[in-house]
Amino acid sequence: MFKSDGSLNPKYNSFKKTGLIASIFEDHWPSFYSNNKVIIDKFRPNANTEVHKVINCYNKNLGCSVYECPNCHDMILIGHTCKSRLCSSCGYKYKNNRVENILQTAYKCNHRQIVFTIPKELRNFFFFPFSSRIDILFKAVRDTLYSILNENFKFSKKKNKLIKYKSKFNFIPGFFAFLHTFGRDLKWNPHIHILLAEIKISNNLVLKWDYFNFDALSIRFQKILLDLLSKELGKDFEPLKSKLYNKYKKGFYVYAEKKKFKSLKDGIEYVTRYCGRVPISENRIINYDGKVVTFSYIDHYDNSYHEITISAQKFILLLIQHIVPYQYKIIRYYGFYRKKQPIHDKMILLINKTKRHIRKTLLKYGLSILKSFNRDPYNCPKCDTKMDFVFEVT
Repeated sequence: MFKSDGSLNPKYNSFKKTGLIASIFEDHWPSFYSNNKVIIDKFRPNANTEVHKVINCYNKNLGCSVYECPNCHDMILIGHTCKSRLCSSCGYKYKNNRVENILQTAYKCNHRQIVFTIPKELRNFFFFPFSSRIDILFKAVRDTLYSILNENFKFSKKKNKLIKYKSKFNFIPGFFAFLHTFGRDLKWNPHIHILLAEIKISNNLVLKWDYFNFDALSIRFQKILLDLLSKELGKDFEPLKSKLYNKYKKGFYVYAEKKKFKSLKDGIEYVTRYCGRVPISENRIINYDGKVVTFSYIDHYDNSYHEITISAQKFILLLIQHIVPYQYKIIRYYGFYRKKQPIHDKMILLINKTKRHIRKTLLKYGLSILKSFNRDPYNCPKCDTKMDFVFEVT
């Protein structure tokens, strides 16, 4: 259990299997960070901490809990996990917890997926400073949906201009917003997925809301986002703003077609899995020879298969650009999902209140391992006896 110098032996009775991405970090991060420290600390100041969390996840360097078998007196060290979204295993647990939180908030009604994208000319503006610029993107999406719901524009021949009409009911929508920062090729491509309840609420009035003018969504989103960026960036942004209006006359692309998920849970899992894990699953990494990484992806536009071979250090650069600041909220609740309305107690929740505690319990570490690997992590690997907790090392 201990080395000759008295320190813990990381390999003692450990179930730790280093993932491929953790191995790439372990092999190349020290030299990569040393050579690029200034620029990494400027643009992604928590990168070094997050990468070391991934490298040390579950191998006892982050601390561990010690258990002893009451039958054979064998001792087991269960290493603490890193809880980083850059970690493929911890990210999976993060995803499951977020999915359950959203399911327990949602009403029992149809939800529509909407995806707000930005043109490539704007992507770099949202890379740095991260928090304030991504907040602008969230605000543009929020304001667009509120505007579409409560405002309408009609052309007046008499006044020869567009006239804005506001709804007298002041309806409130309810939706969840999910930030994705990468495309399938791992490049920087920030966009926001929405799961929108197809109902609208005003005091005690609840109406169906399943019609969307796609052209209005795109044009409204374009105007709101460009106005917010213009306010943030000043006069220097105006030439690009005019160019974008001329190039994208129909607005920025917003996907709002009805997408049939088997259930709301499937829809939530689909959009949440990209929020809570490393930008690439390890089964897409075809080869790593210690120096070069080859990974594959399916192009979203034409479903064509691609393979990319790059140096391990460039691969690391692709990954760490998607690290978000500590405690930054990349999943957000809006409308009646953020603030309960007077009619809330009359609405039917998707998950019955009596089932909530049981569902949360099923997500705990021991049951998750038992479900995934068919073994109880708190049972002795020799005699399968329930082990006793001895102490914790931090």
